Amino acid sequence: MQSPVAAKSEPKPHSETQVRPLETDIENPRSRRRAVVADVSADARPWVRGGVPCRELALFEIAHLGVAEMLPPYEVVRDRQSGAFFMVGLGGQGQVQVDGRWRALPPGQACLLPAGLRNRFRMGRGKRWEFAWVRFSGGVRSSTIFRAGSPVLAEFDPGPFRAAVEGLMAEAAGAGSSRRVHQWLELVYDYVRGFAGSFRGDERLMRLWDLVQSRLADPWDMRTLARASGLSFEHLRRLCLKEIGRTPMNHLTHLRIQQAIRLVGESDIKLEAVARQVGFANGNSFAAAFKRSTGHAPSQFRVLRSSGRAS
Repeated sequence: MQSPVAAKSEPKPHSETQVRPLETDIENPRSRRRAVVADVSADARPWVRGGVPCRELALFEIAHLGVAEMLPPYEVVRDRQSGAFFMVGLGGQGQVQVDGRWRALPPGQACLLPAGLRNRFRMGRGKRWEFAWVRFSGGVRSSTIFRAGSPVLAEFDPGPFRAAVEGLMAEAAGAGSSRRVHQWLELVYDYVRGFAGSFRGDERLMRLWDLVQSRLADPWDMRTLARASGLSFEHLRRLCLKEIGRTPMNHLTHLRIQQAIRLVGESDIKLEAVARQVGFANGNSFAAAFKRSTGHAPSQFRVLRSSGRAS
């Protein structure tokens, strides 16, 4: 069910209704989902309440993880997810929204979305979609798992990851040895961290994006990015699409918005100053890019973060 959203004409100051997050959960009751959950009482959704409780998940700042086989109709919207989300295609095919565009997530592909962004995924009619997922709850691990050049959508061998998730679920539902559960969790987390830090060979991308992240206020464009990487325009574009899942300019915007999310949510710096610090030419372009990524204007996002509300 979809909750009310703000009207386009928004008087100031913002009311509670105007900053209410948008959430959608459309799920076929014949779909199957097996989950391990840190706190079954923290979420009213039936599959969460029916999940296997596992207190060790909190040590890794994981809210829940599992394996699902979804049937249509299926659509999820989280207007501002509070923790990182990792999803691996196992069978069939669904779609995830990346940078405002719908992208397929078939078997052999994984998607990693940081906290603070709008999170959307869906599947078409007459299809089946099987995937495994890890949903972080926020905090240090959820924030530091990402590097400047972390892929958002890229190739990933689903077999070992699925085996680790299945092993954790079996142990948590069975004997529940804390030591063995912790070992399975270490393995699951290591696969997510490995995906986040993977570059599949070309260290020039890593050096480029580390440099860009340290100098976000610089007036980067395709020419300066290519020069800094030592690659041609076209080679840089192809390499970024292959290893990160974004064009260079889209990834530049992503890094700027991620820093803006931290500054808007964790400081009282004026929004105009935030825009300049992360490299936007003016407040209007900053506000438009911020809303496309998070679902909220920067001022609304600050109200939500200060009130402690999260999707």
